[in-house]
Amino acid sequence: MRTDGSVVIALDGAAHSAGTLAWGVAEAVRRRASVVLTQVVDTPWMSSWWGTYPVIDVADAEIEAKGYLSRLQQREGRRHPSLEISVDVRHGPAIPELRDLSTDAQLVVVGAGQPSARGRTGVLGAHLAAHARCPVAVVRHAPDLPTPPEAPIVVGVDGSSASIEAARVAAREAWMRGRTLVLVHARPTVPDPYSTGSVPPLSTHDVDDPTHRAARRVQDSLVRENPGLEVRLELVDDDPATALVGIAREAALLVVGTRGLGSFRGMLLGSVSTDVVRSATCPVLVVHGQG
Repeated sequence: MRTDGSVVIALDGAAHSAGTLAWGVAEAVRRRASVVLTQVVDTPWMSSWWGTYPVIDVADAEIEAKGYLSRLQQREGRRHPSLEISVDVRHGPAIPELRDLSTDAQLVVVGAGQPSARGRTGVLGAHLAAHARCPVAVVRHAPDLPTPPEAPIVVGVDGSSASIEAARVAAREAWMRGRTLVLVHARPTVPDPYSTGSVPPLSTHDVDDPTHRAARRVQDSLVRENPGLEVRLELVDDDPATALVGIAREAALLVVGTRGLGSFRGMLLGSVSTDVVRSATCPVLVVHGQG
């Protein structure tokens, strides 16, 4: 994960943008990185008997977005005089435009947004995380509710390259913030062929289970690489996404890798990171595996 790019904070002016901005600026200050405030203005079209036509004037929308971001730029500049803040208004579909910005960034920060028809949030973040060229943070955070100092950083591991990279990133985040790292390895229960429930796998306390030995090796490696960092291992028999969301309910940050299935079966299939982004109650950082 690169550390020399800017922190891009995507805002849409909705109520959740205040929390997204506060979290992103705090992260930029922590990383000593510059900030790019951005808003993507897309053109809604309406169809009629006479054809299609734009519902709003794009030029007016861009002027309004520039004014909104400029006011935030000035305010945050007064609060953080040493922080370099720029404004970039984009025009077009949100995902391609934010993906383009992610090429030179070390982090893109987006808000979880409003609930979907199914009651889930983070839909934009889930789509962006699959395409971005850098890690993506999806923020659910009220700016007036500080995170308790005892809240840990949680990361899920399954042995894939993506999860190992996520664990290293999470360890660095925990070390920088002075927080405990909780390393989670979850194995889903085995479906009952007679549809009467599910059959639990081997006990998570089985010291001879190879996947658990592998998880402990990851724990030992992170402790060696980050002297002084407290790393706690959680071995659970549960659906991976459900386990991560539950354990991270009071966390300061939940980190997941995306793409790839490694030697620890069950974690970080394509749908797991997506489900976590859409269901978690804390900020989620999605990290791509190297290569």
